[in-house]
Amino acid sequence: MNYPKPEQDFSPVHNLIIQSVSSQVVMEAVNFKLFDTLELKPASVKGLAEYFEFDELKLGSMLDLLESCDLVQNEQGLYSNTHLATEYLVSTSPLYQGLAMGLTMDFCSEVIRDMGELLKGKKSQRDDSDKKWAATDAMEGTAQESLSGGLHTTVDAICELPGFHDFKLMGDLGGNHGNYTMSVLARNPQLEGVVLDLPHVAPLAEQRCRDNGFDKRVRGMAVDMREEELPLLDFDLIFASHVLYACRGNLTPVLKKIAKSIRPGGWFCANHYAKTGSPMSTQTIASLEVITTFAGYFSHFIEPDVLEKELAECGFGNFHRTWSDSNKGILLVSAQKIG
Repeated sequence: MNYPKPEQDFSPVHNLIIQSVSSQVVMEAVNFKLFDTLELKPASVKGLAEYFEFDELKLGSMLDLLESCDLVQNEQGLYSNTHLATEYLVSTSPLYQGLAMGLTMDFCSEVIRDMGELLKGKKSQRDDSDKKWAATDAMEGTAQESLSGGLHTTVDAICELPGFHDFKLMGDLGGNHGNYTMSVLARNPQLEGVVLDLPHVAPLAEQRCRDNGFDKRVRGMAVDMREEELPLLDFDLIFASHVLYACRGNLTPVLKKIAKSIRPGGWFCANHYAKTGSPMSTQTIASLEVITTFAGYFSHFIEPDVLEKELAECGFGNFHRTWSDSNKGILLVSAQKIG
């Protein structure tokens, strides 16, 4: 046969397919608590295989892959955790990300499983996606993710807003786990918080804040910002993190509701992915958009110029921008209600 000679290098596509196993290997290692075990003491492949009752050859290949991801290190045949794994992948770490990783993996798995039907529009994941936020693992997963980067910078930026120490009421729109509310309230002893979320989420959010010592200062309030008015409580601050994207394509009506709920001179702070100036690779950005759109949402990104323009039309000004998590391209836009 006279087969044509290739002119292009196919290896990038080939490598992409092969490397797709990497995320599952990391997730499996987290699930069977490999990193917990290595945190206790370094171990050999043989010792680990005997401890977990695994095949030594297969486990060795997993460890090689984890080493290439800078999650374990091999010194003279003994494996141990890297600092990255110790901080994020050991279940007793205060910054543990196992549930957050699992939540993202679940979204990916569902997109992959139903991609054909979703692409043709024969199936919608939006209702299922919205329902997930009330599941305990999902709530704790999103809570874990908030701890992995942007929480502290976000809270610092909010606490530097003019008049912050005179604030008395904060609304956390789509606040879910309440980590942002609790962290902001910890910086202002007179401030109280309201977690505004869907009816099946709000009671769980209130309970979680209560369990973390904020029972007298935080309450949950059921509201669907897409369909209902927000409570007219003259909030000093309304905060929204990774929630406005759910209203992309119909954002102005929601921003008008937010404006009505904030007192004159009060602040609205929105924390979202932005493509402009993002350090994320184009492939990572595009991959996130595939997950988001196939899960039933318009986009996970809100560009600051677009948001500020719409906010200005709703009576906001005095805009501030802060990279709340510069590594992930998450931007905090703060705006003051004028008049």
